[in-house]
Amino acid sequence: MTSSVSFVDYHLTDGSIYWSDQNKQTISRKTCSLGNENSITETIIQNSKAMGIAVDSINDHLYWADIDRAAIKRSSLNGSSIEVILDESLQTPVAITIDTSNSWLYFSDHGRHTIEKCKFDGSSRHTLINEDVQTPYGLALDLNSKRLYWTDSALYHIKSSNLDGTDVKVVSIDVSSLVDISIVVMGIDLYGSYLYVSNLGTGVYRIQKNKQNAVPHRISGTHHSAYGVKITKSHSDTSDATTMKGSVGQMIILFAGILFVEFQNIHIHIKW
Repeated sequence: MTSSVSFVDYHLTDGSIYWSDQNKQTISRKTCSLGNENSITETIIQNSKAMGIAVDSINDHLYWADIDRAAIKRSSLNGSSIEVILDESLQTPVAITIDTSNSWLYFSDHGRHTIEKCKFDGSSRHTLINEDVQTPYGLALDLNSKRLYWTDSALYHIKSSNLDGTDVKVVSIDVSSLVDISIVVMGIDLYGSYLYVSNLGTGVYRIQKNKQNAVPHRISGTHHSAYGVKITKSHSDTSDATTMKGSVGQMIILFAGILFVEFQNIHIHIKW
């Protein structure tokens, strides 16, 4: 149990994946397209207890939350040119997501029980959510609807708001199909009209995001300690990626767990 993989992200152009490992205090990447098991794994950040990570595919930057040093940092994609973006009035920064078009970085702080945002250089920082929030583990942006989504692993819910933090809503879920399953939602991402969330100990679920009493549909099988989730698509994807497991060539689900980063739908596994 030397690894504890928490979050995963990918580069939109070259398809490389990046993941953070708390126990090893590293961020690593595989430097070729998804699906090539023979590519080289490269450690790019060391001695940093990284949690949330975000890849800026336009400016070729990597952002991450360092919980040991209570800071949010940025580097080049190869780990060079490390900068501290924020290190004031932070306690336990965890999740990060970015809006590259408008240069906004959204982050959660478990110590201060907040969700905040700032510009890529750390300026224009302000708090979005500071009520009825405790441990916001996953953050995701729906830029088409201009809404922010988050999971709260302590309060057992998924919520959304406008990008300025107003109009907070609870995502309505019918939990009757999850009898005897502990609902501890962790990672979250969006694609098309669906949310994709990880539930600790039971796997990754697809949930219709704008439907009352939406029924969660498990799409990853059972994987203990599934954390960060990211959705990407193959070059052949020309439709809304809302199909279930097995639809090779339409979408790829990346999710991080204690000892693995897994690619769902193309059935390729990387394990340590």
